[in-house]
Amino acid sequence: MDSTPRGESLGAQSGAQAGRYLLFLPAAVAIVLCIPVMGLSFIWDDYNFLTHAMFYQLHDWVPDPTDPFYRPISRGVYFSLLDLAGRGGPLLGHLLNLAFLIGVVYLLGSLTARIAGRKAGLLAALIFTGFGAAPALVGWICLDQDLLAILFVLTALHLRLAGRNGAALAATAAALLSKETTLAAIPALVLFDWIAGRKPYRIWRSAAGFGLLVAAWAAIHPAIRTLVARGLRSGATGYVGLEHPERWPIHLGRYLLTLFNFPAFNPLPGWPEFGIVTLVAALAVVVAALRLATRVSWADAEGVATWPRQRTLLLGLFLAAGPLILTSTMVRGWSPYYAAFPALGISMIGGVLLAPLSFRVQVVALALYFTLGVWTRGDVQNPEESTESNFRIVGKALRQVEAGFRRLYPTFPPGGQLLLSVQARGRGSIYIHMYVFQVLRLWYRDRSILVLRPEARQPTAGPEILAVITPNRDVIDINPTTMFARSASGREPDYNICEGAVRAYAVGLAGSGNTDAAVNLLLHMPEFNRGLEIVHRRMAAMFLFAEGRDREGEAILRATFELPRGLALEDLNAVLAEQPPGRIYDEYALRAFGISPGDPDANRSLMRWFARMKYVEVALRFAQRLERLKPGDPEATKVSRRMEAVLEARRSGQPVPADID
Repeated sequence: MDSTPRGESLGAQSGAQAGRYLLFLPAAVAIVLCIPVMGLSFIWDDYNFLTHAMFYQLHDWVPDPTDPFYRPISRGVYFSLLDLAGRGGPLLGHLLNLAFLIGVVYLLGSLTARIAGRKAGLLAALIFTGFGAAPALVGWICLDQDLLAILFVLTALHLRLAGRNGAALAATAAALLSKETTLAAIPALVLFDWIAGRKPYRIWRSAAGFGLLVAAWAAIHPAIRTLVARGLRSGATGYVGLEHPERWPIHLGRYLLTLFNFPAFNPLPGWPEFGIVTLVAALAVVVAALRLATRVSWADAEGVATWPRQRTLLLGLFLAAGPLILTSTMVRGWSPYYAAFPALGISMIGGVLLAPLSFRVQVVALALYFTLGVWTRGDVQNPEESTESNFRIVGKALRQVEAGFRRLYPTFPPGGQLLLSVQARGRGSIYIHMYVFQVLRLWYRDRSILVLRPEARQPTAGPEILAVITPNRDVIDINPTTMFARSASGREPDYNICEGAVRAYAVGLAGSGNTDAAVNLLLHMPEFNRGLEIVHRRMAAMFLFAEGRDREGEAILRATFELPRGLALEDLNAVLAEQPPGRIYDEYALRAFGISPGDPDANRSLMRWFARMKYVEVALRFAQRLERLKPGDPEATKVSRRMEAVLEARRSGQPVPADID
């Protein structure tokens, strides 16, 4: 007969039941911390993968030699689902990524609990949840690639623990087909039996199974073949390749700082606007979870460690070290979210080390860690960093531009060519989204829309639209025939902004073979000052000279005021910076603006300006002109070599030297 008092038995059962639900509390913390990123829009690579999903359904489903990264699950399957959601795609993406993050947190906590005890599992899950870059995995939708790879790796580890090795191989295959970083976690899976202290003969069986899997994956993966063929050199597949050794400690140091939530930015980030509320809410759940953990019974089998402490620490070390070394040595750039894979191992180690300590020490340690994590989510100064704050800036800018387009253009005519002058620079990344990612195709779900710079106009029989995105992200529609302009905001369009777009359109007309239309446009533009009139007339002469119509060009110049030499050089900077593809107007522009082609000082001035402003091709041409005029000129030789190095780096996918670009 059981002598245990009934009340005590019920209390133990209640405590055990509470213990089982403890691992769900870190999921609540993850939700709280991710609320600020749930409203972000698609950005950067999201649009690239969505384009594949919308228009080239098989591009991300089968290996493609033009794309070194074969990730059919995290790109093909995932973005096809988002495409089906239409305009609700961003919200669906955030919800899916949040679900993946919750799954990662739970699987990490439960795995650690099974081998190191439930308290260690709870702490490991909380530590990963407090990782400062974790919300970015939800905020930037295409980072489902990292989340899915991590989720499948954790699933494989659970299956290895249960002895289901065939299923573990399948989960690992899914992880490899989600992101290549999985490769760094395979040693932990291969050596799992040895780490766990099981019979050593199983290691060879595991090594054979995982070795065959990796070999099959490498055989179909475009990047692996390319890396091997190019000797693993830096940039062999875009941004992946064996980096120069001097960069390894820099990347490693920044990742180590990131793993412990120390800001790896210079200057340091600011405190985020949502920081206080988010931090207080998250810490309230953390403290509640830790307090509840001190009250529940750990007597049930799931509450106690099944592995010796040092073996759990060894597994954590394998999970952290492999991805950390791979990312530090093989990936050119640095981003905080790259540390998410090694954060698995760090969280496991942290959970094991904190578990035996007092409640007070655990609270203080986690409070400090979470505070640092929230701080790292603040605004950073470098717009090229892949950080949550920059995601927010880019998303806000794109939403503003999209709203402007929808107000001006409810629809676009089929087969239309949109000649767009993007004058909004800076941190919104408008330029690359409009031209490279062609986001209007996705906003309007119309594959036929083609967005070009006005200078790059193509001959077309279809409809043609001229538009501007202003520095403050307003959208302006310009009718180049009537010169009537209207803005999405309803404000009076700024003449100087519109003039720049129309002038660029004239360059595009001439470059696409419609010289008469370009000349006519420039000669009949409404002029607000004498200076612009002179520039327009001289540009018209330039186009005529380029067509061999010298008498017509000279006639225009005879009726045009002279320009002071300094102003002529300044105007040439703007005129020659952006030229049509396949056309070079340098010689004709110098003649039209009254600058002798044999003037070394003028060529030097233009060369310097183009080099400083990073118009590489134009700077190279003027450096070569100066070298012909003054053979052996040291400055021209230096600029020429620098610009050639930049062009070669861009062609080969190598990093551009820091002192060049």
